[in-house]
Amino acid sequence: MSLSSHRKHKIYIAATMGYGLGSEDPEELTLYEMIKKDIEKKSKNRNMGIHRTD
Repeated sequence: MSLSSHRKHKIYIAATMGYGLGSEDPEELTLYEMIKKDIEKKSKNRNMGIHRTD
Protein backbone atom coordinates (compact mmCIF):
# COMPACT_ATOMS: atom_id res chain seq x y z
CA MET A 1 0.00 0.00 0.00
CA SER A 2 1.37 3.38 -0.99
CA LEU A 3 1.23 6.32 1.37
CA SER A 4 -1.04 9.22 0.50
CA SER A 5 0.52 12.62 -0.04
CA HIS A 6 -1.28 13.85 3.09
CA ARG A 7 0.29 11.11 5.24
CA LYS A 8 3.73 11.74 3.70
CA HIS A 9 3.41 15.41 4.61
CA LYS A 10 2.43 14.59 8.21
CA ILE A 11 5.47 12.29 8.49
CA TYR A 12 7.71 15.01 7.04
CA ILE A 13 6.40 17.57 9.55
CA ALA A 14 6.91 15.13 12.43
CA ALA A 15 10.49 14.44 11.32
CA THR A 16 11.46 18.08 10.82
CA MET A 17 9.90 19.23 14.09
CA GLY A 18 11.59 16.43 16.06
CA TYR A 19 8.37 14.69 17.06
CA GLY A 20 7.96 10.94 17.34
CA LEU A 21 6.02 9.17 14.65
CA GLY A 22 3.66 7.15 16.85
CA SER A 23 3.12 4.49 14.23
CA GLU A 24 4.33 0.93 13.77
CA ASP A 25 3.71 0.81 9.99
CA PRO A 26 7.00 -0.25 8.33
CA GLU A 27 6.43 1.96 5.27
CA GLU A 28 5.86 5.03 7.44
CA LEU A 29 8.86 4.20 9.63
CA THR A 30 11.08 3.84 6.56
CA LEU A 31 10.05 7.26 5.23
CA TYR A 32 10.47 8.84 8.69
CA GLU A 33 13.98 7.42 9.13
CA MET A 34 14.97 8.45 5.59
CA ILE A 35 13.89 12.04 6.26
CA LYS A 36 15.66 12.12 9.66
CA LYS A 37 18.93 10.83 8.12
CA ASP A 38 18.70 13.38 5.29
CA ILE A 39 18.16 16.22 7.78
CA GLU A 40 21.09 15.04 9.90
CA LYS A 41 23.38 14.75 6.86
CA LYS A 42 22.46 18.21 5.60
CA SER A 43 22.92 19.83 8.99
CA LYS A 44 26.42 18.39 9.36
CA ASN A 45 27.52 19.55 5.88
CA ARG A 46 26.02 23.01 6.16
CA ASN A 47 28.36 25.92 5.55
CA MET A 48 27.34 28.81 7.75
CA GLY A 49 27.92 32.41 6.74
CA ILE A 50 28.91 34.11 3.53
CA HIS A 51 31.70 32.67 1.41
CA ARG A 52 34.55 35.02 0.59
CA THR A 53 35.47 35.40 -3.05
CA ASP A 54 38.82 37.19 -2.70
